[in-house]
Amino acid sequence: AMGGRPGQNEFAVSGTDCLHLNGGYVYVEAEGDGIDANSPIDMTGGTVIVNGPTEEMNGALDYLGELKVTGGLLIAVGSAGMAQAPSTSSTQNSVLMVFPAIQPAGTLVAIEGSNGEDVITFLPTKSYQSVVVSSPVLQKGATYTVYTGGTVTGSETDGLYDSGTYTAGTPATDFTVASVTTTAGSFSGGFGGGPGGRRPGGQRP
Repeated sequence: AMGGRPGQNEFAVSGTDCLHLNGGYVYVEAEGDGIDANSPIDMTGGTVIVNGPTEEMNGALDYLGELKVTGGLLIAVGSAGMAQAPSTSSTQNSVLMVFPAIQPAGTLVAIEGSNGEDVITFLPTKSYQSVVVSSPVLQKGATYTVYTGGTVTGSETDGLYDSGTYTAGTPATDFTVASVTTTAGSFSGGFGGGPGGRRPGGQRP
């Protein structure tokens, strides 16, 4: 482990090991690491939803090398201490958000565009301080607002609302998609994955 918890990434990775997510639907309820690859991850399509972990010593995403996202929808909510986001080798835009305080389980998190368009409205089942979203809806140069709380109508599957109306709660932060991987919040060490990768920390002003 590179400055991480004891036992992290204890399995060696060969030159060909990789977790491929090429479609379908993956839903994870995690107490330890959520998607725990110990290798690179390549996501080209489908839907991946991760709830948890809540302990700082684990992360919703845990990979070595790169998490390359070229399609699909990825939502991963969990603790902030070991949070990782998609790599800059991705072609689909993503955002890693870290909140200044832990949000209770059942607290809605929503991302809306400047014209009110919905990116996600999601109801986590566990407490969380970090949220990772990769979506084809996120457009380079566009500005988005992250909200917590509020109310929503409509149907949902595994906490993800695909219809209905969201009534905004508390604005948490704004971000502009300036590159393929964007951070929202204030970080003491940035973020990243694999050897030499840095983890998010600190507080949002």
